[in-house]
Amino acid sequence: MRMFHTPSTLSGIGLLVILFAAAPRPAGAQRRSGPPAEKRLEELVRRPMDTLATKDPETRIILYSNGTWAYYRPSLGQRLGEEAVYGSHWDTTAVFSYRDIELTDLPQVLELKIVDSLSQFCSPVRGKVLSKYGPRRRRSHNGVDIPLRTGEPVQAAFDGKVRYAQYNTGGFGYLVIVRHPNGLETWHAHLSKLNVRIGDYIKAGQVIGYVGATGRAYGPHLHFETRYCDQSFDPEFLFDFENGTLHYQTFALERSFFNIHSRASDQLDEDERDDEEIARTLLAESGDSVPSRTAQTPQTGNGPVYHTVKSGDILGRIAPRYGTTVARICQLNGIDRNSTLRIGQRLRVK
Repeated sequence: MRMFHTPSTLSGIGLLVILFAAAPRPAGAQRRSGPPAEKRLEELVRRPMDTLATKDPETRIILYSNGTWAYYRPSLGQRLGEEAVYGSHWDTTAVFSYRDIELTDLPQVLELKIVDSLSQFCSPVRGKVLSKYGPRRRRSHNGVDIPLRTGEPVQAAFDGKVRYAQYNTGGFGYLVIVRHPNGLETWHAHLSKLNVRIGDYIKAGQVIGYVGATGRAYGPHLHFETRYCDQSFDPEFLFDFENGTLHYQTFALERSFFNIHSRASDQLDEDERDDEEIARTLLAESGDSVPSRTAQTPQTGNGPVYHTVKSGDILGRIAPRYGTTVARICQLNGIDRNSTLRIGQRLRVK
């Protein structure tokens, strides 16, 4: 007989076991042959036994009597529980929870704070993207596919709360959806096993599941999506999965990105060309020689920094490239967020 107990109750439990073993067997009762059947883990009594501290002051580990454990984060729950994103459109039974919000309801540009520091980020997996965001034959591929081995861990990119964690019959297989404090949701599909439950508060880097091929999957891989108010955009705007890095700490999420034809690779190439042009303009104005293509970050010293508006420029895209905010640019130039920018206009950005 397998027994789980605490030291404080050992004598009482032991006495009951002895009395039970010594009790006479009822007449006609048959003796069971062979060893007793082992109970499955989930059938065993699950009582909290002890807690362990971790390196993270917000996280402790609870040890249970059936040999399992779980994270315990009361302060994280208190901190994130105050966020408005967890108080509205919180549907734990369906993958889409913003059914009353249309694409046209969203702003043209949303200044999305991703992290305050890179310590608040962890790449969900490391690997080469095999199938990118975009049209796929007659349907849309709303995320990226990264082939990996079955059972490899999938980690949370940022702190957040689990909104959905179950088997999805719509093709995703085992699916975990995490909503983050800025309203961003990350989707992790085709998992072989879940490691979190609905309502769990999780930390960046926590293992939320394991790679698999459940649902409509051609083989073991992670299907990963990024969504805002149910609208998908290319995850490669934010993540470099191959190197395990984050592109931006603050991201100007444009409404035009919620388009299956809007790929991050095209946009990032355009930003790279713009950065080179900025560097050339600044250096030309200072009288220095024009740099080669490898010098794409303007060297500006401690003086004021200006940007010359070009076709397609908006404040939400200009600010992150200079490491500043839309509000600061507006303050420096005496304009507001809705001001119309003119091609050729010089804006002070720092």
